[in-house]
Amino acid sequence: MRLLHTGDWHIGKALYGITRHDECRAVLEEVAGLARDERVDAILVAGDLLDRRLVDPTSLGIALETLSRLAEVAPVVAVPGNHDDPDIWRHLSALLAPRGVVVVDAILPAERAVIDVETAGGRLHVAALPWPEPHRLPMAVGAERGAARTGYAQLVADLVRSYAGELRDRRRADGAPAVLLGHLMVDGSQTGAGERTLTMALTYCLPTATIPTDLDYIALGHIHRPQPLPGVSAPGRYCGSPLALDFSEDNHAKTVTVVDLGEPPREIPLRAGRRLVRVRGSLDDLPGLAAAHGDAWLRCEVLLEQPVPELAREVRALVPNALRIDPVYPLAPGDGRAAEAAAGDDADRGLADLSGHYDDWYAGAGRRLDPGVAAAFAAAVDAAGGDEHGGGGGERGEAG
Repeated sequence: MRLLHTGDWHIGKALYGITRHDECRAVLEEVAGLARDERVDAILVAGDLLDRRLVDPTSLGIALETLSRLAEVAPVVAVPGNHDDPDIWRHLSALLAPRGVVVVDAILPAERAVIDVETAGGRLHVAALPWPEPHRLPMAVGAERGAARTGYAQLVADLVRSYAGELRDRRRADGAPAVLLGHLMVDGSQTGAGERTLTMALTYCLPTATIPTDLDYIALGHIHRPQPLPGVSAPGRYCGSPLALDFSEDNHAKTVTVVDLGEPPREIPLRAGRRLVRVRGSLDDLPGLAAAHGDAWLRCEVLLEQPVPELAREVRALVPNALRIDPVYPLAPGDGRAAEAAAGDDADRGLADLSGHYDDWYAGAGRRLDPGVAAAFAAAVDAAGGDEHGGGGGERGEAG
């Protein structure tokens, strides 16, 4: 059985005032064309179809047109993401169902969350999990609603466990493949900076140990960079966004995922949509630098010796595709940023050695570093058993 996995369309996402509707429409038409060319049996849409819960008609129209076009190829199962308004999709689901599009807009008990989809390749079991908003999570009778946030990871892990159990039972009964479709944050995922910062926090991270490893595929959305599920020995991926949404994604390959169950997923490059590119140079250099990137939207970092009046107007006269313009000036001797950049050996210095350095920094800011805070931090590092140079594991990034 062959599946197409897409999501994180973010239709209507504005980039410096440009909503890019034409680009969204073009890249989603390309996705639908690939679904047809690949002759997929089912299509999984992993949330964030729209960029804002306050919906504009054009964005919603593109989403509905795309779902209908995909359903002409194969049955579609979709879930809302954290950017989508689940109440809107609940009202639309009844209209979409006759067209072959199943939208699961709410967190349901496992026996209802798992959908049996009849495809050209046979039956498929899909457990559909929309973005688990804390205030919508099911809780025990009498439990305080605030516990949904403090115990978020455990509550979502319990949901995933129950869905996986239902999937296994149905697969055991009829032999049909079992797939989990969700909009989730798995700990260790490589984020960009375009995701919504709040939903990247550790509160919303699902530990990798809670992800089932014996399903036929796990189709996730939420992270804009296409990637395998981190630290999980299971067939599954984040499909990523089909269109670069922020200049932090200027080095991301945009793809759609096609899965032949039982084989490694394939990433098919997407060509539609204008790329986002950073260029850096003097005003005289910019036209030549921009010409090398065709119709890409540009972030221009302009090297200047002194401020230029109406810099944005001058740059856009030279480079019409410039969306963001950042002046870059040489650092003066003694500039605090220069000193900070030169302090590359700070990572090899202990907390005690750094205390005087940070005392000076705080003093320059009119503040004082509390010795008790520094001592408590040093004690915490020692208690954790790691060395004071930061040898205890990788970062858990919140998107900037």
